[in-house]
Amino acid sequence: MNVLILNPASRLRKNVVRDVLYGCWCSGKRIGGGTVPPFSLLLVATILNRDGNDVVFKDLQAEQGSIESITDLISKADVVITSTSTMTFEEDTETLRIIKKWNPAIKTIVFGSHPTFLPHSTLVKHSVDIAIQHEPEHILIDLMRALHNNGDWRKIRGIGFRKNGRPVINPKYPFIKQLDSLPFPDVSFLPKGIDYFNPIVKRPPYIATATSRGCPGKCTFCTAPRFDGNILRFQSASYVLEELDYFLHNGYREVYFRDDTFFVNKKRDREIFQGIKDNGFDVSWIGNARIGMIDRNTMELAKAAGCHTIKFGLESGDQEILDRSNKGYKIEQAYDTFKWARELDISTHAHCMLGMPGDSEESIKKTISFVHDLDSTTATFGICTPYPGTPLFDEILKLYPGIGDGTASNLDKLHVNGLYNEMYTDIKKEKLEYYIRKAYRSFYLRPKKFSDFIRQMRTMDDLKRISLAGTNVIDYALFGE
Repeated sequence: MNVLILNPASRLRKNVVRDVLYGCWCSGKRIGGGTVPPFSLLLVATILNRDGNDVVFKDLQAEQGSIESITDLISKADVVITSTSTMTFEEDTETLRIIKKWNPAIKTIVFGSHPTFLPHSTLVKHSVDIAIQHEPEHILIDLMRALHNNGDWRKIRGIGFRKNGRPVINPKYPFIKQLDSLPFPDVSFLPKGIDYFNPIVKRPPYIATATSRGCPGKCTFCTAPRFDGNILRFQSASYVLEELDYFLHNGYREVYFRDDTFFVNKKRDREIFQGIKDNGFDVSWIGNARIGMIDRNTMELAKAAGCHTIKFGLESGDQEILDRSNKGYKIEQAYDTFKWARELDISTHAHCMLGMPGDSEESIKKTISFVHDLDSTTATFGICTPYPGTPLFDEILKLYPGIGDGTASNLDKLHVNGLYNEMYTDIKKEKLEYYIRKAYRSFYLRPKKFSDFIRQMRTMDDLKRISLAGTNVIDYALFGE
C-alpha cells in the first residue's frame, strides 16, 4: 500500500502543537511560538513502514507547506492518514476534501480525540472514509493488511465507516498492554533542515516521545482519562533507556517526555534516572508531573539525570475551583513542590486555566497571584474550554445542545476566546478574554521576570530561545493573537 502520513498545516495559526493522541493541542503566540514533533504520527509511519507499506511522511505544519505542494504524492497514494482533534477537525476535513477531489480513489483515515469521542459526527463529513477510535497503531496494521489483500476491512474492531450512507461503529479494539512491543519512532521520516522550536527546550535539536499511556488524574475538563481507557500503562525502564540511546545516536541532545504524567511510577522512574547516569548519557530532558505525586527526593534524582524543567498543570489558585474539577491536590502542596524545584535549580512551568467551573473574578485574581507567589519560571494561561470526551462537555451538552460537536472553538479561538464559560462561571466572555491577556502581562512584564530571563542567557542558544519566545508572548500580552 502507498500510504501518505500527513500533518497538515493550519491556515489559522503558524505554529500549532498537535502531537498527543488525546488531543490536548495548543497554538499561537500565547505559547511562545512553540512547536513539537508530531510523534504520534511518526510512530504510525514507523509501524506501517515496518509492516511492508510504502510510507511517505509529510509534516506540512513544520514546513509551512500548502496542500497544493504535495499533489504528486496525493496522486500516488492509496491511503492518507492524519490525526485530528476537535479544535482542528473542520480544517483537517476540509484538507481531506481537497485531497479526495484530486484523487477520488484515495481512502482517508483519521484518528485522535474527535473520531474517538464523536465517531458519528466525524463520519458525517464525507471527506472521512474511516474513523479510528483510541489507539491507532494496531488497528492501522490490521486495516492496511486487509485493504492490501482485498479482505473485509469493515470487520476490524476500533473503526467507524459509512454503509449505505449511514455511520457504522464497530466494537472497540483492545488497548495495547505491552508498550514495549512498539518500535522506536523512525526519526529519519522527519523533514530535513527543520528545527522544531520550543521555548522551554534548552539544548536543541530535541525530540518528543511518550513512555506511558494514561493518567492517574480524573480532571473533569481533560480528555486523557477516557481516551486512555482509565488505565495506566508504562514502557519498561530498559526500553526507555534504549530509546534514549537511539535518540542520542541520531543527533538529539534533549528529550521532551510528553507522557500525560511522567512522574508516576517511582520505581521505574528511578531505574531510568540511574540508567541515564550509569550509561553516561549526555541528555537533558523535560517531563510532566502532578502536584502531590512528586517528592523532593525524586526531583533531586531527576535533576542529577538531566532533567532541567518540570511542567505542572496548576489550573487554578482557588481550592474550591480545584476540588470542583477533581484536580486532586491541595494549594499548600504546590507551594512545597515549587520550593523544592527552586532549591534544586529545576525550572518549572505552570499551566493555568481561567474560566473554570465556578470561577469568578475573585478566584481568577487568586490564580494569577498564586502563580506569582509560586515563582514559576514560565507560565501559560488559557480559557477553559469544554471538549468532547470530558465530563465538562457532557454536562454542557445536556443543558445547552447548541454546543454541538465543540468545533466552534477552532485554532483561531483556542484558549483565547470563551465558549459557553458563562454557563458555569460568573464571568462574561469578554471579561475572560481580558483576564487572559492581563495574566500574561502581570506575569511576564515584571522587572523580576526580565532579570530572571537575563540570568538564564548563558549561551547563544539561550539568547535566541528566550528572545524569540519572549517576543511572541509579549506581543500576545500587549496586542493579542
